[in-house]
Amino acid sequence: MRSACGYAIYRGITTGLNEAFIIDNETKDALVAEDPRSAEILKPVLRGRDIQRFLPAWSGLWLIDTHNGYDNVPAIEIDDFPAVRSFLDSHYGKLARRYDRGRTPYNLRNCAYHADFAGPKLFWMDMSPEARFAYSDDEMYCNNKGFLLTGASLRFLCAILNSAIVTWFVRRTARTTGEGLVQWEKFAVERIPVPRINQAERRPLVELVNRILAAKSADAGAKTAGHEWEIDQLVYEVYGLTALEVSAVEESQA
Repeated sequence: MRSACGYAIYRGITTGLNEAFIIDNETKDALVAEDPRSAEILKPVLRGRDIQRFLPAWSGLWLIDTHNGYDNVPAIEIDDFPAVRSFLDSHYGKLARRYDRGRTPYNLRNCAYHADFAGPKLFWMDMSPEARFAYSDDEMYCNNKGFLLTGASLRFLCAILNSAIVTWFVRRTARTTGEGLVQWEKFAVERIPVPRINQAERRPLVELVNRILAAKSADAGAKTAGHEWEIDQLVYEVYGLTALEVSAVEESQA
């Protein structure tokens, strides 16, 4: 469901059996070699650990997207994909027993927001000591260790949500695990106060995010701490923090 401001937050895909539905590059290539049509239902997928700050770090994993139908798109008929069916049949006992399934053991459970994985979105992982929001406008999925957010001005939101002040805020308002790890659940992210500023005020933040995305796209190990520091300083100004308040936030990050 979309909020009044036009944003929507969803959980990643629950397969009910990741060992069957999430495959590596080697398995993907073998399925496509056996039947080229297999490529139609093999989609790049992220695990929680693959969701890094600003840009996902895809690990070459693929979702067997035997979806159960959405909007006006019919459910996948497994018999149209014999190589994939043969592979899934090797897991059939577990497929048939799992709770999270669609109309057949081969289909994934219903996912009304399935189409949103193909458009612009922010991903984040469910548990992390710091904000880890990643922007993507490619068709990319994530498993249920992550969330996605859709709506307008996502690069601006990427700057705000990855800022030091947001990590400070969520550490104090979200639930934690027994080991003290912050749980970035849907309700915790929904409570983050996002400032309402105009396009001119957003532009410097968006430009910094664009620079970070370009650097990380060219080199996954690119050092972007300088740009991230600049984002933090601008976000402090947007929220109207005093010098004393900024010091308190930065000391808490150490």
